[in-house]
Amino acid sequence: MAISLQELGDQIKAARDERKLTQPQLAAQITPATNRTAIAHLEQGRRLGDPEVLQKICNNLGVPGKYWKPFLDEEYRTRLTFEEAVSELVGRPVTLRYHDEHSIIVAQKSIVDLFKSPFTDRQSWESLNSILVFYDVSPMSEAFFAKYFNEDATKSPASFMQSVQRFQAVAIRLFSTFAEAYSRLNEPNQLETHLRPLELRKIDAYRNRRPWDIIETISAERLPDLGYISAARARQESEERQLLAEFLEELATKIDQQGKAAISDYSEKKRRKMGSLLRKFQSQFQHDLMSPLFSPDADAIRRESSAIAPKDSSDLDRIEKTQYQAQRNLSRYLSADYLDIYIATSMRTDADFVSVSTFTTQLFSHDEVRPFKLRYFDPTQSWIEDRVAKGLVEALMLRRSSLTIYMAQKSDTFGKDSEASVALGQGKPVLVFVPKLSWPDGNIDSEDLGGKERVDIERLLASEGEADDKEPDPTVDFQSLLARLLTIRIRKLEASSLSELVRRHWADFDLYGEDGRIEQPDEKAAYRAWLDDSIRRKLNDKPNEKVHGHLIGILVAVTVRFEARAKLFREQHPLALQVILSTGVLNGILVARSIESTARLVSALLRNELSLKLMDDEHNYRLVETTTGSTIRVISRNTLIVNAFSSFYATEHAAAWST
Repeated sequence: MAISLQELGDQIKAARDERKLTQPQLAAQITPATNRTAIAHLEQGRRLGDPEVLQKICNNLGVPGKYWKPFLDEEYRTRLTFEEAVSELVGRPVTLRYHDEHSIIVAQKSIVDLFKSPFTDRQSWESLNSILVFYDVSPMSEAFFAKYFNEDATKSPASFMQSVQRFQAVAIRLFSTFAEAYSRLNEPNQLETHLRPLELRKIDAYRNRRPWDIIETISAERLPDLGYISAARARQESEERQLLAEFLEELATKIDQQGKAAISDYSEKKRRKMGSLLRKFQSQFQHDLMSPLFSPDADAIRRESSAIAPKDSSDLDRIEKTQYQAQRNLSRYLSADYLDIYIATSMRTDADFVSVSTFTTQLFSHDEVRPFKLRYFDPTQSWIEDRVAKGLVEALMLRRSSLTIYMAQKSDTFGKDSEASVALGQGKPVLVFVPKLSWPDGNIDSEDLGGKERVDIERLLASEGEADDKEPDPTVDFQSLLARLLTIRIRKLEASSLSELVRRHWADFDLYGEDGRIEQPDEKAAYRAWLDDSIRRKLNDKPNEKVHGHLIGILVAVTVRFEARAKLFREQHPLALQVILSTGVLNGILVARSIESTARLVSALLRNELSLKLMDDEHNYRLVETTTGSTIRVISRNTLIVNAFSSFYATEHAAAWST
């Protein structure tokens, strides 16, 4: 009986384990050179590799010749390579192992002839289907063969495998397993129907729409009005707000005089009452007045007092006007003829409102996106006070939209994550926008730097840094190296450039909210005052030395955090992959880092022309969007998972409960 590739792999692994060698250690001992992946594929029975390398590995490990010498025969290797390709095609291992000797001889000769004979396309198709009988594989339809396998496909086993991979790149987008894909795409007269969702889309339907210009734009200066309660409620709460504001002003004065211990001058009853009011009016304080961790500085308390204090009549009139404007916009969103894009975000601070509004304004006015005349739900232009009604509105917008854009702020929320999961589960694309630090004149692009190899960052540090940066330190992780390089480059910015950089990034980075990183109260106050000057008054004054240091530290810390979040979203985040409920296909997110890349992806999604590449490793097949490195589809290599999906998904066994 012939030895199978899996048996050979088992022998090699057993011999390596006996010698207590890792795969990389074995690879290093082989000449000509090989790598760990080649050995892993060989041990898994997936891929044979170079015959000379195989011989060196087996001789090195002392594997008996009866297990590996047959694999040096050219015709035998052709057959094994063909079997590997067919296994990939139909999503299960195929072999001639259990045929009689005569059948094996006939099958192997037919495989060799397939690649050596000058067949026409039709002859190749007929010959291939004859060979598939030996492997219990249903015949290819002529349309399927013509789509993925032409005369070039049978010039060599390698070109045949390339044709299989072209099929896989399509199959992974539509089906949960390759077995299902092969079966469904070979159904009589159904190929075009199944492939229709992947056809390029014409954009005439978008261009022929009337312009989407009915939303009453609320300016950035007025957006905080939408984070406020209704003006009517604010008028009713005026006395309580005044009481709390006076308490906070008094507390701030005492803290100026006595320090943080001043809070203990107040009775427990007083602190509980004021704490209740702080919660009622959605205070930004991190800790309650009763908590020993309550320690805001006097300046922060005064700012909170100003935010909570009752508004005068003119302010309330303005807030009411803004909220009425947003309610009219809500009516327009609810009755829109189309709803193309939903923006999933959480908005708790003024910075959040400004960040989301700036993003949507820039994205939908971008040259790549504007011609589509898209209808999009911008939550910063809509308002309704009732929490239940707000949830219903968002559910409807999410259901109607074709694409969800998830704003990856400094932290996630259950609501925002749920919205993205629902969209992915419906089979819709989800695009995650993760901010980055960018200032071209200072050679600062955190996405570019964060995507470099460690050795490249070390080289840049050696050329731009100080004496301590010249020698690489293997104990320092990549994030620390990135932080150091960013620090060096930001320090070189002139005051005007630093101020402009802050104006561009303060909302995305929530620079006011990051003041908790500063310990000294007077330095916190100076930091906030400098932000006020730069952001609100548009001044370009250079910060004092301490503020300068804190500002750079905060910019770098938040930047490194965003780079880690971008990597997390691409690779490990719970949202990274969700099963499309109707098909069992794993749907992945796209990660964008700039308005430009987001606009390009939106345009490509609307046209159905993403740039995609099929990749595989020992665990999964992945379909990757090439410009962002985002995985948008996955099929597992785990045999039991694949079998379970084939057996139970979309069958009567899928749901045990019914109502």
